[in-house]
Amino acid sequence: MVARPANLSNAVYDKMKDAVDSGEFPEGLKLPTENALCERYGVSRPVVRGAMERLRKEGYIKTVRGSGSFVIREHVTPTPFAPTLGEFAISGIGDVIQCQETRMAFEGEMAALAAERWTDEEMAELDSALAQIHSDGLDSVGTIDGDMRFHAAVVKAAKNEYAAAVYEVMKPQILVGMNMSKGLYPLLPEFARRHGIEEHKAILDAIRARDVEGARREMRNHIGFFGDQFK
Repeated sequence: MVARPANLSNAVYDKMKDAVDSGEFPEGLKLPTENALCERYGVSRPVVRGAMERLRKEGYIKTVRGSGSFVIREHVTPTPFAPTLGEFAISGIGDVIQCQETRMAFEGEMAALAAERWTDEEMAELDSALAQIHSDGLDSVGTIDGDMRFHAAVVKAAKNEYAAAVYEVMKPQILVGMNMSKGLYPLLPEFARRHGIEEHKAILDAIRARDVEGARREMRNHIGFFGDQFK
């Protein structure tokens, strides 16, 4: 089983904390660069950054802009550590499915809000994004651009700035899932037609009709169907 990035960050955190506690990294020491730490622990930069962020929060290190990170060992009451989304680089199909499950809940509600709140300008953008999906064709890389554009337009039409910010952070993971989904199109033409064209149209039709429950249902169905391919 491939270790998840969050688990790797926790492991690197433990090793760096032990180095501080043992005096291997004494107080006042300037820590090695991120690249050097990656080589030392055999992990990626996001993993090292996650570990260092936790060390900062718990008062073991301090980062000075332009100078680097230093061991300080302040007495800070530890707070529960929650990994950031940036740590969850896609490392396997399980990660993609978890991302899709999160999207089902998130984008389903965004579609429901969009059905309540869309304006003529936002509807025009949704129509244009769907037209791009049609014009690019299901065997074109441009289909992904149209797909991303369509889903971003739904979130924008929901008129929730917090949700829009969350969607921006999720985009790299979403793009991986979309590319994998598109990879099935040549093998499953019926899936390609339904998932690539018909389901987007059903979402848009429900939003246009201000059918809140329908928009939520169609969006969840569209995103959730991806996971069914790997069960």
